[in-house]
Amino acid sequence: MTSRSLEIDSAVSGTCEWLLQHDTFRKWTELNQELLWIKGKPGSGKSTLLNFAFTNQKHFLSARYSDLVISFFFHGRGGDLQRTPLGFFRSLLHQILKQIPYCLSDLVITFEKRCKEIGECVEKWQWHPKELWFSLKSSLLRILETRSVWIFVDALDECGEGSAKDLVHKFELLFKQSVALSACSNQLRICFSCRHYPILSSPGLAEICLEKENRADIHTYVHSESSSSREPISDTVLDSIIERASGVFLWAQLVVKRIQNLTINGAGPNQIIAAVDSIPEDLESLYNQLIRGMGPASVKLIQWIYFARRPLSVKELRWAMAIDVGYSSLQACQSAVDYVPDDKRMRQRILSLSQGLAEITSGSNTPIVQFIHQSVKDFFIDKGLLALPANFVSIHAAIGMSHLYLFQTCIRYLAMKEVEKLAIGTKNPDQMVTEFPFLSYATTSWVSHMKQSEDHDTPAEQFLELFSWPSNVLINLWTEVYRGIDEHSSDCPSGNTSLVHVVARYGIQGVMNAILQRLGQVTVEADLKDGSGRTPLSLAAEEGHTIIVEILLAIGQADINSKDRYCRTPLLWAVRNGHEAVVKLLLATGQDIDSKDKYGQTPL
Repeated sequence: MTSRSLEIDSAVSGTCEWLLQHDTFRKWTELNQELLWIKGKPGSGKSTLLNFAFTNQKHFLSARYSDLVISFFFHGRGGDLQRTPLGFFRSLLHQILKQIPYCLSDLVITFEKRCKEIGECVEKWQWHPKELWFSLKSSLLRILETRSVWIFVDALDECGEGSAKDLVHKFELLFKQSVALSACSNQLRICFSCRHYPILSSPGLAEICLEKENRADIHTYVHSESSSSREPISDTVLDSIIERASGVFLWAQLVVKRIQNLTINGAGPNQIIAAVDSIPEDLESLYNQLIRGMGPASVKLIQWIYFARRPLSVKELRWAMAIDVGYSSLQACQSAVDYVPDDKRMRQRILSLSQGLAEITSGSNTPIVQFIHQSVKDFFIDKGLLALPANFVSIHAAIGMSHLYLFQTCIRYLAMKEVEKLAIGTKNPDQMVTEFPFLSYATTSWVSHMKQSEDHDTPAEQFLELFSWPSNVLINLWTEVYRGIDEHSSDCPSGNTSLVHVVARYGIQGVMNAILQRLGQVTVEADLKDGSGRTPLSLAAEEGHTIIVEILLAIGQADINSKDRYCRTPLLWAVRNGHEAVVKLLLATGQDIDSKDKYGQTPL
């Protein structure tokens, strides 16, 4: 949740300092103004500036006062907790808990009680955003009784327009509630940074437009880069970069890197000037220019960076790109001409294949690969995918084919001879992941890629062929590997799981239809129980997959009153999780509404 702030480039010496003297910023810090917006074009340096403001205020206020200063940096290229309100609430509460723990005593009691009664958080239960917001709001109001609060939030737009507007609305209401505490001098102040669009703020609020203020900073940056280069860049070229950047730091950064590469390759002054003049002035056109020279390997890299469920490490990505349809063993993959033998060379290959649009972060214990900026990710989903040499006919098709490729890679990895021979019981999870770096991702992610690919119209037959269905050998291996890696995960399948169980649980409709069509009159597998006594109907009912339930009921042979090891029927699972549409379907079949589970509970 907090790694994003570590990834942000530190401000170059002599930059960002203008903010402290800016009239709007000073009024926000000194007067009773509650909300400050820092807005700017993509790549204008908003994150660096907000991080500078947060660090400066935290240092200043910690030294002189007892004010609470907390922050969150949304990260559209990161994991779920880095780009959702849930992660935002959890991070702020964690910071409060570390600094003023007594304000969250009720939350701690709730946490300890649930862990004792239900089990470990995440594995057995999850916080709901509403209850975390209530705790955050209550704790902030309590803190304001004794001290001021400063909250810095970066890249608000990267949590999605709907979520961003909802958060702004929540804090506007919180400001009104805090007015009751205005008898004292304590204030709640929030600084948001975001792009100009979507429009998230009301007119007339305190606002700093970054591209109108950062020309001097760009000047300082490009001259600093020039002075540290092997061959200094001419003033004529530097002045051209500063002028054409139009307040976009990222554009200047990419152009300076290109010039440095040209200089290393022996380009003369006239060639460099011509190269700079040929570079488009907007980021989108520049990205288009950069991807023109990409080949098939670059396409694979872009697909992995964009569509992976989470950012991959260099080692994971090295293996992901090594898996090929023609190989049945990892040893064969390592013998391929294009196999990259170590992470150091993979780092170089990532930078080369991405044309500078990807980076390896250094802000966490395990460096990960991501796009250099959110605008790169936006570019690819808007139109950039269609510009890649991959024959995508539409963005919709590109998404489906990309998830299909990732799904196929995961399944092929699991089917490799070395994985098949893996003695699960003889190794602990850490040993397994060390020996097989891509094993964890492949095991936990193939279902998600299959579902998303099918949602984008990939024919179901392609999935069945890869499993050699009706064989469940690969599913059995996957189940065993998953239980060896993380048997306590709520997503870990039970023993005796079949492909029908998987597609029922995750609502993969096309594959379910294809399976039942192939089965014809042989519908035994459609009612098979897994190791927990769960049938496909039971799993679909629990998750609320109405169409899957309809499909299974339509075959006429599903046991609607089948009980699992807890004596729970499909109806009880649907009621337990509040799936009204599924409940109605099951009641229409005449399911027993008085059936009791192991604990004496009935659907009623």
